[in-house]
Amino acid sequence: GFQPRLLLQAGLYRHSRPSPASFERLKQAATQGAGITRLRGNLQAAQGATSKRHASRSTRRRRRNTMVLTTLVRRSAACVSLAVAQALHTRCDRGVRFGVVADVQYCDIDDARNFAGTEVRFYRGSLDGARRAARGFEEARLGRGLDFVAQLGDLIDGQNAGGYGALKGKKPRSKKALDEVLEALGACPVTHYHCVGNHELYNFEPDQLVEGPLNANNHVIASGKLYHAFVHDGWTFIVLNPYEASSSLPKHTHGYKAAAKVLTEKNPNPVLSDEPCNFFEGLAGEGMRFVPFNGAVGETQRKWLAEVLSKAPGPCVVFSHLPLFHESCSWRNVAWDSPEVLEVLREAGNVVAVVAGHSHSGGYALDDHGIHHVVVEATLTHETAFGICECLGDGSITIAGEGSVP
Repeated sequence: GFQPRLLLQAGLYRHSRPSPASFERLKQAATQGAGITRLRGNLQAAQGATSKRHASRSTRRRRRNTMVLTTLVRRSAACVSLAVAQALHTRCDRGVRFGVVADVQYCDIDDARNFAGTEVRFYRGSLDGARRAARGFEEARLGRGLDFVAQLGDLIDGQNAGGYGALKGKKPRSKKALDEVLEALGACPVTHYHCVGNHELYNFEPDQLVEGPLNANNHVIASGKLYHAFVHDGWTFIVLNPYEASSSLPKHTHGYKAAAKVLTEKNPNPVLSDEPCNFFEGLAGEGMRFVPFNGAVGETQRKWLAEVLSKAPGPCVVFSHLPLFHESCSWRNVAWDSPEVLEVLREAGNVVAVVAGHSHSGGYALDDHGIHHVVVEATLTHETAFGICECLGDGSITIAGEGSVP
């Protein structure tokens, strides 16, 4: 039968272990022709040892590991395999190849820790991280070819807008910062598909995103709306907007009003005011996702998603800034309506993987419907973190990445 697989060959994920529940599913699936086969490298399973961290930035080196993750897909094996085989019959040397990078979050300020003090952010240095990613993408393009790049959101940091942090009260630098990062990424001239992240909305209104440089030349962030899909050689790629409802949208919009209703009902803290507060105080478990830096896909987009999946000619990959499955990161970092979105994906039965950003430490999980959830580590915190993915005619995806943890 048709068994899409995800082959990771990446330092990107070497520090991110499957959750215990995900690991149990992997062990059970392995006996049914689906699961994980460790080939080489140092990615540890949930029962393995924790990954070794490097003490010095100067000692960071490329780390690679390979594993095969196999997913059983419920769509007709003959239908899906034939569609992909027909699309790839002239490209037997390779499949669809694309680059992934997440959370560059560039800002021309000194390094600093996040609000919680749990990570160091290389704000100025992330521009060099974007350049390294672009060089890697261009090397891939000149080698076996590269069809596009998926940029998973938060390309520049919200401090560029001058509303908070090191640049509070200063003239906005959003446009300048964005131009600098796009120039860096421009070293690879393929089409770049951009996801909407929370930091995009801290810097720009939706209309500015649609009409600006993120939606011009070889950059695409919208096709009418800030979510869209495209088919490439039998594979369907879906770019979601998990901030269709968001408290970062203009207050007169339906999206802001919907977000305000959710946050008022679900979060007891004054998160909609300018008063500083701990977003997570009083929240626990699943409720921890209801904070302002997350958002919702919304009912209209979910209906659109179901329709796109129903018409897809073959296997599908979903791109989203926000992860959709908490075991790949935590409840703190998923979309508000992630359970409802997952229901749509699982019902369709043809989604191989969801590739997301937002959770800077990265992560991976296999859900109980066989969908692989990959969270790409942040360039902001890891300096070098990007991958080259290849979608093959047998339904497998290879991710060969480069990155190291500071």
